Amino acid sequence: MTVGNRSTPLTRAESDLLQTLSARWAMHILLALRASHDSARFRFSEIQDRVTGISNRVLSGRLADLENNGLVSRDVAATRPVSITYRLTDHGQQVAGVLSRLREVAGSPVDT
Repeated sequence: MTVGNRSTPLTRAESDLLQTLSARWAMHILLALRASHDSARFRFSEIQDRVTGISNRVLSGRLADLENNGLVSRDVAATRPVSITYRLTDHGQQVAGVLSRLREVAGSPVDT
């Protein structure tokens, strides 16, 4: 990363976040989990419906990665059958907001 005329190394947290986001489907999942209210919870199948083309195995792995990096929270309800839902953490909401804005900018015409 370059700041002014100096190059500064990424912090461990920055590096971990960028590595997590660069994994295939990670950004799609974060955007799919982003909702109009912070407490939105989604079941695995709902996320899979929102992220067209992702396999069960890959979705499961990416959700685990996002959870390990503090972007997604996995909530298990002791019901029969067990109910598992996923939601964005506060940090995940911030990152998804940045991704949403980036998506808007990418769709804007470029002035030359």
